[in-house]
Amino acid sequence: MVTCQRQGAETLITLEPNRSATRRQTLLFLLLVSGVTLSVALFWTFFGAWMVLPFAGLEIAVLTYVALRVSRSTYRMQVIRVGAEAVEVEEGEFYPVRKWRFPRPDTHVNVLAAATPMDAIGLQLQDGRQSLEVGSFLNQGDRLKARDALQASGLMLCNERWWHSR
Repeated sequence: MVTCQRQGAETLITLEPNRSATRRQTLLFLLLVSGVTLSVALFWTFFGAWMVLPFAGLEIAVLTYVALRVSRSTYRMQVIRVGAEAVEVEEGEFYPVRKWRFPRPDTHVNVLAAATPMDAIGLQLQDGRQSLEVGSFLNQGDRLKARDALQASGLMLCNERWWHSR
């Protein structure tokens, strides 16, 4: 999801991955699947097949780990602040963890073409000294919106395939 806000002379662009389930919905899903799995395992344990129980516990543990890791990664966010003097990028999952600063006059957006029709374009902020990929967690449609928002904020776009218009 890409949102763009103007705050005086600054433009604030927020990049977030699409999220189909909230943290609470993920936990409810885990409770439902764990309950069914444990009830089946206890049924078979009651009839003497006790070896089912450890594997059911392992299945629940792996499913919980994967589901919570995926849920956490959907809260990843990049905030790009384009000002008159600098372009600042903050990145983190629930709060800013990393921060980059690019001088505004030297900064441009490098648009990397998709290698195949199924791939998404790449977006990089560059200033000659450093390079940062932005929106790596976005789908193709959101990457195009991010590219347009960065261009609308006044940053120059450079295409690695300059002979193609977009």
